[in-house]
Amino acid sequence: MSGDRTRPDLSAVLAVVLAVPVVASSLLVLGLAGKLAWPPYFWVLPAGWALLGGITFVPAFEHLLLPLTFGMRQPTSRELARLTPSWAAVCTAAGVDGARYRLWVDRSRALNAFAAGGRTVAVTRTALDLPPPSLEAILAHELGHHLAGHTRLSLYVWWLELPARLLTRLLRLLALAVPYVGRAFAAFGRSVAVLVTVLLTLGVLTALAFLDPWLLLAPLLGPVLAWSKRLGEYRADLMAARLGYGPELISLFREWIRASGGDERRLWARLLAGHPAHVDRIKKLQDRGFRA
Repeated sequence: MSGDRTRPDLSAVLAVVLAVPVVASSLLVLGLAGKLAWPPYFWVLPAGWALLGGITFVPAFEHLLLPLTFGMRQPTSRELARLTPSWAAVCTAAGVDGARYRLWVDRSRALNAFAAGGRTVAVTRTALDLPPPSLEAILAHELGHHLAGHTRLSLYVWWLELPARLLTRLLRLLALAVPYVGRAFAAFGRSVAVLVTVLLTLGVLTALAFLDPWLLLAPLLGPVLAWSKRLGEYRADLMAARLGYGPELISLFREWIRASGGDERRLWARLLAGHPAHVDRIKKLQDRGFRA
């Protein structure tokens, strides 16, 4: 593997396609706001928002936003001393420039790591306590997400979805007030109070469905979205394994299974899980010829 870019895989493409309903809602909301503010040029607001989203591809913006969003922090000098050699080894194996990426520490106490944006890799403090080969395997998996294009457009999609997401939260807060508004009409009779409550509830639900079509589509597309995320995890595992970390990944998955007392999931839980069961990840790697 050479170069620091590969063609986005099916998981990356599906993530963008499945974001289309919410993105469309956001742009439509901005278009309606533009229609009220400046009717002849209503399209300026959604078009400007989409163009302004280009800032998400600027490394400085990513490094400012993601720590605030995910609660990450910069590594201490001691943590950086542990991270840097492992990260350098992974990037050398992949033939990429490790300086393009920025390393962070997640405040979570769980054993975890994640990739985000176009240049962000974060590990938890617990992951830093792993032996260097295991830490390298985890970092290789996260680099695999970047190389497969799983995170490259994530911040831009987040930006496009932001207007609809913010209005959805506001409407959910308003929904909490509906029963109290209904009670205010109790003086006019119980039937009037019930009617007002029902009408307000229907209005809020209609607005929510308009702003976030996922509320209606989730029962159908939820399993598809989870499946696409699992594909991304399998792909990142495979890319890490091809860099030489297959045996170490399998050993880590087995250790996690032992630590959690098993890895059994019911069928519905498997369908909606964004991360595959560890036993499934082991099997996928073994099917590709990798052994611990």
